[in-house]
Amino acid sequence: MKKLTLNSMLMVTLLFLGACGDTNDSSGAETSNNTEINEINDSAESNEENNTAVEASVEGLEFSLGHMNSTDHVQDSLAMRPWTEQVAEATDGRVQFQIYPGGALGSPPETYDNIVTGIMDAGWGLQGYNAGVWEIHSAMHLPFLAEGTAADLSVVTQKLYDTFPEIQEEYGDVKVLWTHAADPYAIITAGTKVETLEDLEGLRLRTPHVEGGEMIESWGGTPVSMPAPEIYDAMQRGVIDGGVLPVAAIADFNIYDVVDYVTIGNFNTSLFYVFMNQSSWDSISAEDQKIIEELSGEQMALQSGEAFDTQREDAYNKSIEEGIEFYELEEAELARFKEASEVVTERWLGDMEDKGVDGQAIIDEALKLMEE
Repeated sequence: MKKLTLNSMLMVTLLFLGACGDTNDSSGAETSNNTEINEINDSAESNEENNTAVEASVEGLEFSLGHMNSTDHVQDSLAMRPWTEQVAEATDGRVQFQIYPGGALGSPPETYDNIVTGIMDAGWGLQGYNAGVWEIHSAMHLPFLAEGTAADLSVVTQKLYDTFPEIQEEYGDVKVLWTHAADPYAIITAGTKVETLEDLEGLRLRTPHVEGGEMIESWGGTPVSMPAPEIYDAMQRGVIDGGVLPVAAIADFNIYDVVDYVTIGNFNTSLFYVFMNQSSWDSISAEDQKIIEELSGEQMALQSGEAFDTQREDAYNKSIEEGIEFYELEEAELARFKEASEVVTERWLGDMEDKGVDGQAIIDEALKLMEE
């Protein structure tokens, strides 16, 4: 975080004027300037509280905001960047964010810890990279809890956070600006078309989170955990056979030429966050905090989801042009996938019961919100 105060600007100005004075009257100029400086310092010392208030009104705070994606990624261009511009405008420049894309401030798995420790002031990331941190909110990762668009699922995600105190407690180390979700996940593969549960036997599929990995295992596949930017190389080299991914990710990570098939089934989704370091947040005035909060929350969850929906449409259209085949599971076969993965939800409900959390109430609320 960077700032420029009123006192420092005044001191620089006076020193500059002193240096530019007439050399033939240097002792007189020096005495006059020293007197002026002393008067300024005396005034500052006697009015320290007033000066602090003045500084808060004229200084500009600049914060870093990091993420793993390129500047072409829709979460940069259609969500984060417009938000930073809105914040700067609404606060008259008192609060500004400098975006650092491409993992410049840390790798995808490091993003959350780097926000907590202050290596970056704010950041966007995938919750699945930090297993066990948001176990309750991870209800949204469960199999087949993904009816709707990315915008729909993002609003549900944010509303669950706003509704359940036990979910809010999971985020106690950071300031939550907003959370959101991806468009429903599909099975994206190279070489093997997935039409039945048996087709998944032995396939190595990239998973975004623990729950997704358990779902893949319940189908007979082998889950592989890796950051999304590594998917292209892994598929190209045959390290993985594909992944359970949102259709938008085909465009997000430009994997058109390594994908042959996409099996649609609304299998699950993933949660994403935009957080701020708590100390960085606390350095902002109460007035500007209120402005930022009014620009964040549910409306930014919706905007982030809409960004993914835009990307999904573009990715689908280009995939068709590139010869990628889309296949939607038959209802009877889809039911087999659901039945096989019920163990994942049952395990999560058991974990919630051990924590004293009513997991079923959270699932029920999510389903109700998806129907609205």
